[in-house]
Amino acid sequence: MKYDYIIIGGGSSGCVTANKLINEDAKVLILEEGGDYKNPFLKMPAGFIPMLDGSPYHRFHKTIPQQQLNGRQHDIAQGKILGGGSSINGMVYMRGRPSDYDKWFIEIEDQNWTWDSLLKSYTDLEGNQRLNNNFHGANGPLKVSDPMYVVKGTDLYLKTMQGLGLPYNTDFNDGEQYGVGLMQLTTHYGKRCSAVDAFIEPIRKNKNLTIKLKSIVTKIIFEKNKAIGVEVLRSGKLEKYYANNQIIITAGTYISPKILMHSGIGDEKELKKHDIKTKVNLKGVGKNLQDHHEVPYVVSTKKGYGYFNQDKGIRKYINGLQYILFNSGPVTSNAAETCAFLNPRNLKDNNDPPIKLYCVQIMYTDRDTKDIKQSHGLTLTSCIMNPKARGDVKLRSSNPLDLPLINPNFFSNDEDLNLMVDSLKFARKVVESKPLSEIVLDETLPGKNIKSNDDLINYCKRTVKTNWHPVGTCKMGKSEDDTAVVDSHLRVHGVENLRVFDVSMMPNLVSGNTNAPAMAIANKAVEIMLNE
Repeated sequence: MKYDYIIIGGGSSGCVTANKLINEDAKVLILEEGGDYKNPFLKMPAGFIPMLDGSPYHRFHKTIPQQQLNGRQHDIAQGKILGGGSSINGMVYMRGRPSDYDKWFIEIEDQNWTWDSLLKSYTDLEGNQRLNNNFHGANGPLKVSDPMYVVKGTDLYLKTMQGLGLPYNTDFNDGEQYGVGLMQLTTHYGKRCSAVDAFIEPIRKNKNLTIKLKSIVTKIIFEKNKAIGVEVLRSGKLEKYYANNQIIITAGTYISPKILMHSGIGDEKELKKHDIKTKVNLKGVGKNLQDHHEVPYVVSTKKGYGYFNQDKGIRKYINGLQYILFNSGPVTSNAAETCAFLNPRNLKDNNDPPIKLYCVQIMYTDRDTKDIKQSHGLTLTSCIMNPKARGDVKLRSSNPLDLPLINPNFFSNDEDLNLMVDSLKFARKVVESKPLSEIVLDETLPGKNIKSNDDLINYCKRTVKTNWHPVGTCKMGKSEDDTAVVDSHLRVHGVENLRVFDVSMMPNLVSGNTNAPAMAIANKAVEIMLNE
């Protein structure tokens, strides 16, 4: 079967890419490893929280042993569903800041990838409920709104941070992030707006669109140096599909380089280990892995200020009924309504704040911290915006069904670790300050006995985890850059008709959540491709 375009991966970037190409009357095939976005539970903003430990819509990678973390291995979740992360994430709509994109321009010297240029890609997609100005679009398919429901704990955090000297920020997406405020979400009147909702449903019935789910791409098929098709495992059988024009990889930061490597594109030395014949020796494939990493600061609180037990007993049924009847109430919240961008070492420093400090109105734990007793509480999560650490993704074996080896390398750089320790100390200061201090009962994590720098360092190493924003493993850069994988048009160096349109192309991580950038990148990339 032949198509004009084959898209490998039906996540946020893939959905945008398909929508744009279908509107150009192209014949498009989407190959997605997961299932469809059909469960109504996924539409509920609060529904993603119980799934953090696992669901049919997640895939969990386990990192290789991290020597700098005392040999610890930790889990990293990835969406395995049409819509990718946008179908299961925390729905935060965040772009980063101009200086992030300035660094891209330095790498590639192409005006398409500046803040000003990408701003139009953002605004064209955006249908903002409240904002309509130079920084926001009001009529796009991707619905963005303020939180519909905010608990008392959030209000207290906002007031406490202002009391400490941080200004209130009304819009984290206008290029100025410094301050504290409410985060906008990809929700619409109490329901998640995923990439499927925004970009696939309007074209779902188009005769030119084919979506094949539960399809594992094993490799790219080449004719000499030209990508012409893909080999796919579906229902235990190998199938082949061919493209008249381009093959576009949007499988994400972990899987996009994996597909390239199984297709013979990657570091020749690594490919030889798995008896894979090298087609193009691109040393950068799988390198340059970056991710926001976070450490939790958890306290117990008095009743009535957060979301503990809102999904239990009679409250569960009351909240559920309110949501069903009115699309309102606690079910419309993602529990992470507010954050602050700051420098914990100098609160008055408004220049590219290095920390994003989330305030989550539950005791937010993961598989490494499940031993704590759950109660009313809140979590201040310190997240490093521009980490110095660089990791990599490598093949586990020659079997394309095996998950890759992931080395995030968190805290391999002492600057990252020291910054995180300082942010934890600041988090303590926050909960000791009024009015937030008036509802705090006790420190749960790291615990009041953890005071010295060495103890805090050990705590960070024990609890650090991903913020689910991996990027960079198919880095955009010039051909003479031996770490680069794609050029400024996101074409894979050394081959024809093969591109990567997801966040793996980022030379450096943006200072914010990556779902919105994933869509803006794809929007810009299709525009560039069609204008060649």
